[in-house]
Amino acid sequence: MEKRMIVAIALSLLVLLGFQNLEARRRASRPPREISTSAVESAPVSGDREQRPEVDYGAGRIRNEMPLREKVTEIQTEKYTLVFSDIGGSLKKLSFNEYYKKKKEEVLFDEERPAGRLFAIQSGILAGLEKKRFQKTEHEGFLEYRLTDPGWVEVTKRYTFHNTLDYIELEVSVENLSPRKIIFSYQITGPSRFKKASQIAGRSFLEADTMIDGKLWKIRSVKGAQERTGNISWLGLKNRHFALILKPFHALKSVVIKQAESKDLLTALNSRDYELRPGEKVENKYLLYAGPLEEKRIAALGQDMESIVDYGFFGGLSKMLLSVLRVFYKGTKNWGIAIILLTILINVILFPLTFKSFSSMHQMKKVQPHIQKLKELHKDNPQKLNKETMELYKKYNINPLGGCLPMLLQMPIFIALYQGLMRSVELKGAEFLWIKDLAKSDAVSLPFSLPLVGAHLNILPLLMVGCMVLQQRISQGMASMAATDEQASQQRLMMIIMPLFFGFLFYKMPSGLVLYWLTNTVLMTLEQSFISRRMSRD
Repeated sequence: MEKRMIVAIALSLLVLLGFQNLEARRRASRPPREISTSAVESAPVSGDREQRPEVDYGAGRIRNEMPLREKVTEIQTEKYTLVFSDIGGSLKKLSFNEYYKKKKEEVLFDEERPAGRLFAIQSGILAGLEKKRFQKTEHEGFLEYRLTDPGWVEVTKRYTFHNTLDYIELEVSVENLSPRKIIFSYQITGPSRFKKASQIAGRSFLEADTMIDGKLWKIRSVKGAQERTGNISWLGLKNRHFALILKPFHALKSVVIKQAESKDLLTALNSRDYELRPGEKVENKYLLYAGPLEEKRIAALGQDMESIVDYGFFGGLSKMLLSVLRVFYKGTKNWGIAIILLTILINVILFPLTFKSFSSMHQMKKVQPHIQKLKELHKDNPQKLNKETMELYKKYNINPLGGCLPMLLQMPIFIALYQGLMRSVELKGAEFLWIKDLAKSDAVSLPFSLPLVGAHLNILPLLMVGCMVLQQRISQGMASMAATDEQASQQRLMMIIMPLFFGFLFYKMPSGLVLYWLTNTVLMTLEQSFISRRMSRD
């Protein structure tokens, strides 16, 4: 039985450690196609190359100029702090304020290069458009940038702000001021160089998502550049907790995604070709959501934008558990206490399985002497040994999988909680006891430096290891007794290795997740002790 428990734990670890890799493969529906160099040059994203003007005359209407000193405008709403530049009339910096009223703001985007800024436009109609100075007009609720080339074209960007809403709006208009027809297209920079969340267990959470023809595409890394065509609903970039999502209200030619040397993901939207007669104007509207990965608030924007929120294979269970967690938070106003209460609730629900598991272990302990006799009697006849062992199980009404199966059935709950707590933005900045942020490890500063861990020590994983050692001791007493000194030595070794391995695995995990596992370990230890005493009296 001890071996089956070890196998069950090993399988559980394999599921836990391999889940992220399997999930990444599941998301990659098919490898995106690579585009040719010429296609990349026609959609540069970064702005290092200029497009060939697609007009019937007048190429290079604006001559090259020296770099200009920019003038920035800061817009403050309840949700955001936005910094716009008159160079290119684009968004230079975006900070989210909602979760940080008493602390620093969350900077989601900050770009110094004009070509890489949000809503920077590149087009053959005006060479170097993203680097030109626009004239600013500011009114209540909106900001307008205008660039006019007399006798040629006028480009206008109009930003509209909503004090209490989760998005800003942009309207781009191009008017033909010339006496002749012009044909052009343009590229607008989408979410790019999004702030990365710190890696957890070696995993980066940066990902570009786009909805094309009703199908969701997820891209975490790319070689060169990738271009996708079709009915484009939206384009987004997300990290562990936040997302930038750009939603167009008109037909587009394609989406372009590439990866910089810094591993940052860069995105852009390519417009279709436009044909304007003298005096005609084209107007295109966009909506930008910038905020937390919360399904309910993103769903309000439509077009399945909430599908960017992904809790993995057990997503439905993750959402249910997070909903219960929020109910506990409303009653306690503390996320740490809410996690503890959720863990208690889960253990109460699963107690029948736990009781069955430990009862099976106790029964196996009782028949262990009979099994050892059968092993000695039929040591040269494995088939006979297996047959009589199964008859022994049947006689004492023992299910040989009774101790393992309930443990494995609990794994979906753990994985669902793992996915949910890992991505839950509510835990970001949440304090509990000495823990400053439940979304990070509970690092405590030391007046000295230690080997391997440095000048900071994570307390929760150490407490978890101690509780697991105690749990292992109780489990060993309930499990089948070792028949030989070698087996006893193996059991003692496993009692040391398993807690240390879990401690290593959880050491840099978010403290909210470690708090769940620590609480679960404490409860399991108490349950084992209770069941052990009860079985001993029977």
